[in-house]
Amino acid sequence: MTRDHTYILEAILEIITDSENPDQSLDRIVQMIARRFSTDVCSVYVYNPHENSLQLKATVGLNKASVGVIAMDVHEGLTGMVIETMAPVFIVNPSLHVRYKYYDGSGEEVYTTYLGVPLIYHKKVLGAIVVQTLAEEGIGEADIPLFKSIASQIAATVAFTVLQGERQGVAHDEALRVIEGTCDTLEVGGGQNHLRGDPVSDRVATGYADYTFKTIDFHQIHRMGITDVGAEVTRLDEAFDTASAQVEAVAVEARDISDQERAIIEAHLMYLGDPSLRKKIVSRIKERVSAEYALKRVILDYAEMLTAMDDSYLSERSLDILDIGRRVLANLVGLGSDSGQAFTQDTIIVASDISPVDLLAIRQPHLKGIVLAKGGRTSHTVIMARSLEIPIVIGVEGVLDHVRANDYLIVDGISGLVYPNPSPDICEEYARRQEESLKVRKRQEGERELLAVTTDGVEMKLGANIGLLSDMMLARQYGADHIGLYRTEFPFLLRKSFPSEEEQVALYTRVLEKAKGRPVTIRTFDVGGDKFLSYLEYPKEDNPFLGWRSIRLSLDLEDVFRVQIRAILRASAFGKTRILFPMISSVDEIRRVVALVNDEKSALDGAGVAYDRKIELGIMVEVPAAVPILDRLLRYVDFVNVGTNDLMQYLLAVDRNNKKVAVHFNALHPAVISTVHQIVSVCRQFGKKLCICGEAAAVNESIFLFLGMGADHISMVPSAIPDVKEFIRSVSALEAKRVLAEVLKMEDAQEIEACLMDTLGTAVS
Repeated sequence: MTRDHTYILEAILEIITDSENPDQSLDRIVQMIARRFSTDVCSVYVYNPHENSLQLKATVGLNKASVGVIAMDVHEGLTGMVIETMAPVFIVNPSLHVRYKYYDGSGEEVYTTYLGVPLIYHKKVLGAIVVQTLAEEGIGEADIPLFKSIASQIAATVAFTVLQGERQGVAHDEALRVIEGTCDTLEVGGGQNHLRGDPVSDRVATGYADYTFKTIDFHQIHRMGITDVGAEVTRLDEAFDTASAQVEAVAVEARDISDQERAIIEAHLMYLGDPSLRKKIVSRIKERVSAEYALKRVILDYAEMLTAMDDSYLSERSLDILDIGRRVLANLVGLGSDSGQAFTQDTIIVASDISPVDLLAIRQPHLKGIVLAKGGRTSHTVIMARSLEIPIVIGVEGVLDHVRANDYLIVDGISGLVYPNPSPDICEEYARRQEESLKVRKRQEGERELLAVTTDGVEMKLGANIGLLSDMMLARQYGADHIGLYRTEFPFLLRKSFPSEEEQVALYTRVLEKAKGRPVTIRTFDVGGDKFLSYLEYPKEDNPFLGWRSIRLSLDLEDVFRVQIRAILRASAFGKTRILFPMISSVDEIRRVVALVNDEKSALDGAGVAYDRKIELGIMVEVPAAVPILDRLLRYVDFVNVGTNDLMQYLLAVDRNNKKVAVHFNALHPAVISTVHQIVSVCRQFGKKLCICGEAAAVNESIFLFLGMGADHISMVPSAIPDVKEFIRSVSALEAKRVLAEVLKMEDAQEIEACLMDTLGTAVS
C-alpha cells in the first residue's frame, strides 16, 4: 500500500471546503482515500443512536446500490464491533470472524483484510470508516494511527449528515473549533431552512424576530424639486439637532460604558456637529432640491470616497457616515427613533444595518442577538456587540425577505447560520448543545479559582487578550491570571485625531484599576497593515503588512509615540504595568525605543510625577528576523511576547485572510514549532519572561507543545480560558516534553497532527 500521505489531511480539508454538501464530501473523500492508499474498498457508515444501528453512507469498492440500503444493529457485524468498542478493529480474513455478517449483493465477501476506525465527534461516536483490500498484505496494524487521524478529520462532516437528509457543509475552521471543544453548538444545515451570513461572534442566540429599526435608506429617496430653500434648510437643521439630541440621550443613559464605547458616541456627535458637512448639504439644497435628496447626495459621496480607499478599516468607516446620514434622514421623514422600546420576550433584532449608538440604546436583558443584512467585520457595531457579548451575524442575504416579525430564530454566530422557524430536530440539537454548554460552564465556574496545573504539577499562567475596557469584566469572569496583551490602538482608530495624553492616562488608569492587582501588559499602538487611522496620510503601498506599520510608524511619529509612552508611565503608578513594543525586527529599533522611554522617565522625574520606576519593557517577537538575533535584543528588554498570528503569517508567507491559501496557515508546521521552540529556549537561557499570544495559545495541540517547550505564560481571548485551563489540568508536562522531542524530528504538519491527535486522544479521554 502506498505510504506517501504527505498531503492526505490537507486534501481532506480542501474537499470539505469545496464540496456543496457533506454527502458530496463523503463520496469524494472515500474516492480519494481509496485512490491514494490503493485500498480496494473505502466506506463510511453512519450511526443512528435512536435505532442503535449503522447505515452505509458512502463507498468505493462495494456495490453503490448498497448505499442507504445496508444497515446493521451495532451488536452485529464487524463495523458494529467498532462502534461497541469505540476503538479500531483490524482483522485478516474477516469472513472467518465470528462477528462477520454477509450482505447479499454487497460484494464484501471477497476481501481479505478489514480495518474499521470509529468516527468520534465532540467525544461522541458518530459512525465508522472502513478500508478493505484483496491482498492480505494490503493494510496492517501499523496503518491504524494514520486512519485514526483521517477519521478525526472527517468526523465533523459526518456529524452534519446525521441530523437530516440533505445538509449544508461547514467551513473547516468552524468544524475544527467544534472538534476541539471551543464551539458550543453543532452546525446543522436545514436544506432551504436556513440563511447564511458572516460569522463574527463566538455565541449562539435564540429568540423572536423584531423589526424595531424600521429605518429608511437612501435608495428610497429620489430627486424632488423645491421652491422654498429656507424652509428646507430649517428642516435640515432641525433633523440634525434632533439626531444630536438622540445620541446625547444615549450617552447620558449608558453610564457604564467604556471609554472606547463612549468614543464611538463622540465620533457620531462629531459628525453631527461638523459645520462643513451641513454646509455641503445646504449647498445642494440651494440647487433647489429637497433636504432629503441633498443629504443623500452628500452622505453617499462621503461614503463612496471612504469605500474607495484601499484598506479594509477605512472602507468600513463609510458605515459610520451612513449611520449618521440614516439617522438624520429618519428625522427628516418623520420616523424618528424606536430605540426606547422595551422588549417583553427574548428578541433577535433583524435589520438592514444598525448603528453602534442604537445598539447601546437598546441594551436590555431580552435582547439576545442581532441579524444584519449588511455590516462589516470590523465595524463599530460588531466590535461593540462582541464587547457586550451579544451574538451577531452580518451580511445575511435575503434575511429581510425571508424572516417575518415574531418568527422564532436560532442565530449561530459561530457558523454564520440563521434558522427561521427551525424544525424540531434542529431546535432539539441546539437545545442539547446549549444544555451541554451550560453544564460545562457551570462546572468550569466552580473551577475558576483553580490553577492551570498539569497532572505532574507544572503551572501555566493564563492571560487574557483585550482591546476594550469592557473586556476587563470578561477577563475576571473567566479567571484570567493576568492581562497578557492590551491592544491600545482602538482609541486611536475611533477618533478624528490622536487622543491626548490626559485621555490616554485616564483610560490606562481605568484598565489598571479594573485589573485589581493583576499584571497588565500594555502594547503601544499597532496600526497599519489592516488598521488605518483616518486622520493620518499613508503612502500607497502594495503590501501594507510589510510596510509602514506598527513600531516603524510609531518611531516616525515620535511626538505621538512619546505622548503614549508618557501616558503609560504615568498610569503605571496605579497598578502593575509592563510596556510592550510590537513588530521589533532590529536592535537599532529597540535601542531607539529604550532611549525614548528613558527620556520620558527623566522628564517625569524632573516634574515630580509619580510612575513605576521598575516598569518592565518587552518586545513582540512576530517578525522572523527577530528570532536569530533574539539574544542581542534581550539585552535591552525584560520580557518577550510571541505574537503567533503575525509570526506564522510572515514565517509561512501566508495571508490567513486569503481563503485560497488559508489552509497553509498551520500552527503545526514544523517551521512554526521549531521557531517558537527556539524563542522559548533563548528566553529561558537568558532568564527572560515569556508569554505566547495569538490564536495558537487557545489550541490544545499547540498548548501541549508549548508545555513541552517549558513555556509558562500564554494569553488568549478571555472566553477560551476555562477550556484551556481544563485541558492543561488533564495532561502531563513530562509527556508533553517527550512528545515535543519526537515532533521536532518530524517532516510535515500532517505527521505532527497525527502524532498529537493520537497522544491527546488518549490523554484527555
